[in-house]
Amino acid sequence: MKKLTRLLAVSALTVLVGSGVIETVTPQSTVQAAKKAKAKKAKKSKAKKAKKVAKDKKYYTAKQWSQVLRYRKQAKKIGVTAKGMYAQKPQLKKAFRPGKLRASYINRTVNWINFYRTMFGLSKVKADSDWNTSAQYGAATLAAADKGLSHGLVGIKRPSVVSKTDWQKGADATNQSNLYQGVSSPYDVITGYLSDDSDLSGLEPGHRLWVLGGIDRVGVGQADGYNDLRVYATNSYDAAAPVKQLAYPRAGLTPYALVSQGAPWSVSWSDDYMGDASSKPQVRVYDKTAKKAVKVTHVNADRSGYGFFGTTVYFLPKKSQLKVNHAYTVNISGVEDQSDISYTTRLFNLKVNGDFY
Repeated sequence: MKKLTRLLAVSALTVLVGSGVIETVTPQSTVQAAKKAKAKKAKKSKAKKAKKVAKDKKYYTAKQWSQVLRYRKQAKKIGVTAKGMYAQKPQLKKAFRPGKLRASYINRTVNWINFYRTMFGLSKVKADSDWNTSAQYGAATLAAADKGLSHGLVGIKRPSVVSKTDWQKGADATNQSNLYQGVSSPYDVITGYLSDDSDLSGLEPGHRLWVLGGIDRVGVGQADGYNDLRVYATNSYDAAAPVKQLAYPRAGLTPYALVSQGAPWSVSWSDDYMGDASSKPQVRVYDKTAKKAVKVTHVNADRSGYGFFGTTVYFLPKKSQLKVNHAYTVNISGVEDQSDISYTTRLFNLKVNGDFY
């Protein structure tokens, strides 16, 4: 005797036969309806995506849009994951061991550096194995202390688990490096250094200038949430390939994430700045898309030498006036011994899902 049971959840008939075997019979009309609903949903999603692309695409020339797509493809290929970063995990509590990063993590970090350097028209850098070892000591000693960031570990008490010799290695490394706390993804680390929106020393974009400056190699260190990116050697403080001029954001296309968090904008030259307070630069930023002037504050100039640059003018456009897809004209004048400059940048969405940028 067959027993018939109706299941409302799947609109199908389930038949229990005498042998205890369950057979499910789905009406053909139900299958067709499901396929039709799925196709309709896919079509709607495709149309929505096409509409969104068309909305963005209208801001760009055909050549610019092609470049945007190439940048997105390159960024996707590099990736953002920090998963499996260690070849040897650092020991930071009961005993100290700096650990070692996997080559894939180091390569991803260098690839992000070179992605941006190429975008800004700069030569590529490579990872130096000795510098990687040094930078790992820098990151690991910071993580072992877990008291924030300090070049040379100045002001941070040495944990008892770290020997004086290892602590000195960490101090030497952090004195020659960019330092970051709170992120571990190579994308977030490098994009954060370029943005320089959380610089503890102020608005001067020194981390950016090192990453986009006259360097030819780096060392990569990461322990927990502490990053050490070694960028120079104190016993050889010379530019590997001097950069004559660097504008940030760049002329042309610039990823919106590089300025979206309140990053200072800047222009740097290789020549030394010899001006004073009486020769303060004049800076104007204009939103060509919204046809409106952008408020600019904190205009300053100095000759700190970061990245082997001699002169840097930096300033802060109002964050709320910076919009994705908008084009901005930057005009800078009154910089001693430098010609006035004027250029346009357009901020595009790189479509990278980082934790912070």
